[in-house]
Amino acid sequence: MSNRNKIISAQAASTERAAAVLAGHVDWRKWPPTRQIDYLFSFATPKELYAQVGFRSVLGQLYENCVVGRKLADQKRVELVLRELAGKRTELLLRPEAVKALGAITKHYRYRVRELADWVPKSKNVFRQLESLVRHLFDQYGDVPAWVLNAWLEGELLQNGVSIPALTVHVGSGQALRSFTGLPVPLTRKLEHEMRQAPAGCTLLEALRYAQLALRGALAWHGPVLESRLGREAAPEDNDFWLSVVDFFATTPMVDSRHFGPVCDWIYQKRTVGIAPEPAQPNFSLKGRSMVSVLAQTERWHRTLAQTRRHTGTDYPVTTTWAGLLVPNFAGSTEDRVRITQLHTFEHLIAEGRALNHCVASYVGSCLKGRCGIFSVTIDGARALTLEVSQSYVIVQARGKHNRPMTADERFWVAKWATKAHLTLSKHV
Repeated sequence: MSNRNKIISAQAASTERAAAVLAGHVDWRKWPPTRQIDYLFSFATPKELYAQVGFRSVLGQLYENCVVGRKLADQKRVELVLRELAGKRTELLLRPEAVKALGAITKHYRYRVRELADWVPKSKNVFRQLESLVRHLFDQYGDVPAWVLNAWLEGELLQNGVSIPALTVHVGSGQALRSFTGLPVPLTRKLEHEMRQAPAGCTLLEALRYAQLALRGALAWHGPVLESRLGREAAPEDNDFWLSVVDFFATTPMVDSRHFGPVCDWIYQKRTVGIAPEPAQPNFSLKGRSMVSVLAQTERWHRTLAQTRRHTGTDYPVTTTWAGLLVPNFAGSTEDRVRITQLHTFEHLIAEGRALNHCVASYVGSCLKGRCGIFSVTIDGARALTLEVSQSYVIVQARGKHNRPMTADERFWVAKWATKAHLTLSKHV
């Protein structure tokens, strides 16, 4: 009886409130956003919350992105922001696609140029609401590039080492894009102007390539460039050189654009690894070379890769193996006639390249470093396609025999696997 009036700690009181809610056997998913936010902040520790709602639930991920790791004062400010947002006519707080963006909004909220209280969602579409909210809070003059805002919608908030939210705050406050610290390459005024005009669907690197090609009058090569290693690697130290490769192709009449990617792979091998019996040639250039000779040497290198069981010019034995990416294999169609399998050995890469007559064996170094995963697509037991998946789990390249692109049937199965494995299929593949 003596303990009945004992004062309990704030943490114990919080735990009791949470337990009382659970005792009612209610489904928090059916609650309105305001009540869900109350519930979110009723737990004393993340562990207690995750135990009740699940770490991967929308509420669990909202807590992980907006609250975990922040000081108590910051958590209080986040709570106020989320409560105010919960009172708006929006389902942003209920959508898993928005949690990363909401976390970034709360983190950068102190840099806002307008108050959240003044924001009125004018669309029922959640993604349009998110774009409208980001513009309202951080875009002072309405000139933040569309591709920057699109990154918020895609949840790709860190690109090439650049924080997209920080870039949004910087540009949205009226500062020049070129003055932002940490861009892949320095920007001139003209390059910044073109980069701002890049299509909404571009990533930061793709927008940079768009601008570089626009200044060269070579936008027709935007697709082939993005399909090559130039669409995946910024290569700031070699930027001028790789742009000279684009110029080499763009100024050559009647050359098939499908050769661009394979030639880039050949050049990369020649500059960084070497092609036996020659060592690496870091100063290799295309000056004085003809397109005919470059294509011939590229084709010869491909044939060599397909014919040998050793990686030309390297010390990797055919028994070399690696762990690979954490991506499940796939079996689909009637009697599993379509299979997508990750390759984990150099020997398998060589066999894949030999069967499809392309240079996938040159990716052994990237596979070993975890920069990408290589997958083989077989249909009715025959090799049909090779896929490259980046370390950010994006399917960035798909090549059939002689570097042909995917067929419609192959694309269907690759897209189905991508959905099942939680991968993103690049729009340039």
